[in-house]
This record gives sequence, C-alpha cells and structure tokens, in this order.
Amino acid sequence: MHSARTVAALESYIGLVEAGVGLLPAGGGLHELAVRAAKANPSDPFEALKKVFETVAMAKVSPSAIEAKNMGLLRDSDVVVFNAYELLYVAKQVALSLAESGWRPPLYQRAVPVAGDVGRATFQASLANLQAGYFASEHDVAIATRIADTLCGGNVERGSLVDEEWLLELERRHFVELAKTEKTQARIAHTMSTGKPLRN
Repeated sequence: MHSARTVAALESYIGLVEAGVGLLPAGGGLHELAVRAAKANPSDPFEALKKVFETVAMAKVSPSAIEAKNMGLLRDSDVVVFNAYELLYVAKQVALSLAESGWRPPLYQRAVPVAGDVGRATFQASLANLQAGYFASEHDVAIATRIADTLCGGNVERGSLVDEEWLLELERRHFVELAKTEKTQARIAHTMSTGKPLRN
C-alpha cells in the first residue's frame, strides 16, 4: 500500500485480513488508509474512513482489483491489468515512467487531519450495536475498537493534526497489545492448525 503506484491483476484478492486472527494491520496499512482519508477529505476524514473501517474490521477481501478500488484498498490512480500475463511488463513500464519523470519518495506528512475522539466514539457506538445484536463477540469488538482508534488518530480532538509517525506508533502499540491477549493467541493457533478462523 505504500508504493507510489500499484499495478494489480484484475483477478487479485486484496484485503487487510489480520482481524481474522485477532490482530490489526501493523505494517503501515492502517496508517496509509488514515492518510488517504485525510487527503480525500481534509475537513472531515471520517467520511472516507467509514468504508475502510468496515473493510478492515470485518477482514473483507476484494474479489477483484476493481472492487479493491471501490473498497478503498487501491487508489483510483492504481493500474489494473486485465491479462495477468502482461502484469510484469506493465508494472515495469509504470516503474520506468515514474523514474523518468523524476519521482522521489514524499517526505512524511507532519500535519495529517484525523477524525479523533468523535470519529472513534461513532465507530464504538456502531460496534456496541453489533455486539448487542450478537453479530460480534467481545474480542471482535476489542479488535475493531483498536482499529478505529488507529484510523481516527487516537485520543485527540476531532480535526487535530498529527504526523505519520504518530499513526504508525498507534498501529504498533495496538498490535503488540492484541498479540499478548489469550484470545488472539488462540485465534492464531487455531488458524495455523486448521486453516480456518476462530470466533471467540
């Protein structure tokens, strides 16, 4: 997700599925989604976050690269290749064009607007409804709450400006805390031994 441009085969199954084993994406995936939401709507990043929150919290996987764009996992500028045999060639051409245009990695943003405590509270309210309706377990809600906290920039006021390192640190902290829980460890062990997710 951190690449300057993604070139994906049409029949790509794309998702951030760590929630299925009791974790959250901690390789920068949530950070990237939060930054993209801020770019899409700086005055109200929460609007752009609603779709990706559901995608990540429910460990949804896109059935195609086109659908991955609709789910917010790929950008509109990313390239979808219909013939998988042409994927490497197209990717090479895109990389060459970036190099020839003088592309350089962007500096870390130091002023990313976030949804803050209001966005997090809104997500928590919807999670409470899911749990009350027995659509989500207590641990599902705990995982999704940490995902919401990261996407919304943590315990800060709505509209606060944070830097990208702040978002990455939130990711890392929540990942480690979830990894220490017995229920997450049980999910990981179950998935590794059976290949199927565990709902606990």
